[in-house]
Amino acid sequence: MALLTPPQYLESLRQSIGEVVKISTGNLDVDVSDCPGWKVPDLLKHVGQVFAMVDAIVIPRSQERVGPGPESQPADGQDLFEWFIERSESVVQSLENIDPAESLWTWSDRQDAGFYFRRMANEVAVHVCDLQRALSLPVVMDRALACDGVDELYIDMMTGWAKRFGKTFPQGSLHLHCTDGEGEWLIVPADDRIIVSHEHAKGAVAWRGSAVALILSAWGRSDTGIEIFGDADISDQWLNFAP
Repeated sequence: MALLTPPQYLESLRQSIGEVVKISTGNLDVDVSDCPGWKVPDLLKHVGQVFAMVDAIVIPRSQERVGPGPESQPADGQDLFEWFIERSESVVQSLENIDPAESLWTWSDRQDAGFYFRRMANEVAVHVCDLQRALSLPVVMDRALACDGVDELYIDMMTGWAKRFGKTFPQGSLHLHCTDGEGEWLIVPADDRIIVSHEHAKGAVAWRGSAVALILSAWGRSDTGIEIFGDADISDQWLNFAP
């Protein structure tokens, strides 16, 4: 279940887009260590391409997978920031103009427009943290969104992603425990799916940390400051399992 409402997701998305532009300006030569091989322009292109992909589905109300058109790349001679802002404004407008309950194709088991409200808010918020970490800035994410992102990743996305790409689930359970407020998850691989519950329970491995540290670790970022208890090998399996 989503922890935020569609308007809250849109507001978060707008704020994160602004942060991406602000942090990126003047820093295009900086390496983004959380995304190996990327510099800041690569992150901008990635996020802009994701926006173009979502537009290609949301605007025509597509019920099947479609790829983005030429707008997924800056035009010849077009300034990268100009293109990124165009794509950002377009995807926000696209989401503003659709009912979250409307049926749409998505790359998850959830097949409605609300998936994209949630996915875009969480996608860009994590990449803001990537930029903050790349520039040694304080890492800041709204903790309600961070907790929502943990739910989204493990409940909405991981089972379908693993099936689609033939990934083998980690060989033990994972317990996540927020240290900066409410929030606990027990994540148990079971045959061809992941079972997620919100409870205080013992897993094969446990991660303890702030909500933002947990969501970044869940997405495979290293050195987030979490405490790890239990089986180190299983912890590594989960750290390396993110899409």
